[in-house]
Amino acid sequence: MCSFVIESSITRDRIVFRPVDEAIAAHVSVALSVPLSLGRILAARGLTTFDECKRFFRVTAQAMHDPFLFTGMEDACVRIWKAIDSLEPVTIYGDYDADGVTATALLFRGLKALGANVSFYLPNRLIDGYGLNSTGIHNVAQTGCTLIVTVDCGITAAAEVELARTLGIDVIVTDHHEPQGDIPKAIAVLDHKLPTCNYPEQVLAGVGVALKLVQGLVRMRSKNDTIWESLLDLASIGTAADIVPLTGENRAIACLGFARLRESSHVGIRALITEKKLDGKPLSTSQVVFQLAPCMNAVGRLGDPTIGVALLITDDQAQASAYAAELVAANFQRRIIDAQVQKEAFAWIETNVNLQTQCAIVAGDEKWHPGVIGIVASKIIERHYRPTILFAHGADGKAKGSGRSIGAVHLLEALSECEEYLLGFGGHAAAAGMTIEIDKIPLFREAFIAAVQRRVTHDDLIPQTVVDTAVSLPEIDAKYYRIIDQMGPFGPKNRRPVFVSYNCSFKNDARIVGENHLKCNISSNGRSFDAIGFGLGGHLSDILKNKMFTVAFTLEENEWNGQTKLQLQIKGIYP
Repeated sequence: MCSFVIESSITRDRIVFRPVDEAIAAHVSVALSVPLSLGRILAARGLTTFDECKRFFRVTAQAMHDPFLFTGMEDACVRIWKAIDSLEPVTIYGDYDADGVTATALLFRGLKALGANVSFYLPNRLIDGYGLNSTGIHNVAQTGCTLIVTVDCGITAAAEVELARTLGIDVIVTDHHEPQGDIPKAIAVLDHKLPTCNYPEQVLAGVGVALKLVQGLVRMRSKNDTIWESLLDLASIGTAADIVPLTGENRAIACLGFARLRESSHVGIRALITEKKLDGKPLSTSQVVFQLAPCMNAVGRLGDPTIGVALLITDDQAQASAYAAELVAANFQRRIIDAQVQKEAFAWIETNVNLQTQCAIVAGDEKWHPGVIGIVASKIIERHYRPTILFAHGADGKAKGSGRSIGAVHLLEALSECEEYLLGFGGHAAAAGMTIEIDKIPLFREAFIAAVQRRVTHDDLIPQTVVDTAVSLPEIDAKYYRIIDQMGPFGPKNRRPVFVSYNCSFKNDARIVGENHLKCNISSNGRSFDAIGFGLGGHLSDILKNKMFTVAFTLEENEWNGQTKLQLQIKGIYP
């Protein structure tokens, strides 16, 4: 095994080489007739044989697990089929983010295709708050509904499930968040995070659990698998948007779903792709996470998320186009609000936080919009690499918070040590939401920083660029890139491979373009590539002091003026 570190004095990160068994890497290289550098990448992903690599590169629906391995799946399917057979009113109760919106639309379409009398309900972030709540349950009860199926929420809603029962409503919970306290006494609870659930995948998104439920319903009555397979495009959007590991079944969902996106049978998806000017372009994790999903998130962040579901369930082209335009407009408005909160949050940190001694950031303001503080927390981590929680103060003396974390800190566990100061909280290792009385924020800040301090070392607060392998620039050609591209879809736990090349120099003058981006042409061993370093323009003067350097990068295709060329996306430059 090999593993070592290169420290950087230019881009202020550090390179860590991913450990790999060189003997296995060599075996994979020979078995697949590929360069050793590619063998290292595959071996580090746990692929040790030709057959394992074949299954990795050629994903089929056979990669999906039996849905009845889920604890509670049979009870859930029996109850839903009873409702379908009797045309009993069923309400899907979702969440307002892209995962919840796509999960709601997926289950709605799936149940509709099976003949259910189905409707949906999503809470308003600004009025109702997160998840299954008493206001939403009373609203659903007034419709005459007798069965609620939650998606992407409900695992912490024991009291709300009991309220529904007193109102004559059965509840089936489907969720992917961590259980806390009492498990809801529902007809069935589908959550692979339950200690009693031994489902092979433990990291599905909420939409992934909803997909497994539709798959279970189909299998129980020996229906055509095309019903659930036709929903894979919806599942792929929610899976990518929720930033879950793109390995195993999640990767299969994303891979099979992305293949369906451009020719989707759902007019709403096609309308949004057209509205975002992505027609005819490759659709992968990047386009979903940064182009499509933010539009679905935007309406939920600013208020009513139902337009997102309406877009995904309509079969009317004119309606779909109108909904898509509304979502894109909402995202534009969200970005304006986001930029203002971001500017104020960074100014607050500069004045109030000593980054030399403080390992976490907790801030709040009455002017900050609760719908964008999670996004801004992520931006703060990109710049300062500290677990961050931001609060939007309300007029009622309470604040809504959103947190993001770094790899060394399990956010939900850290929050659990501070729960005496919180009115409620939930989430997972990387992200969480919470509510608090405003006057308790100073005490919470102190407790949270202490909880983080117990979990980190100095090195944990230095960003890492994890490199897969060294490569010589002449080794890279179109065939090499095609193999890399087939390793996608890329995302957590299956990141786009990062390379390092030594003894590099600038072939042409490096310069700053756009919003502080570094643009240059990098040369080594007689081969050169255009390169872009997003956000690295501020390091230009330091970079130019070095005639020779080491560069860490990913490979991508860049289309410009009708020509497509390979380009290096710079992750770091090192003396």
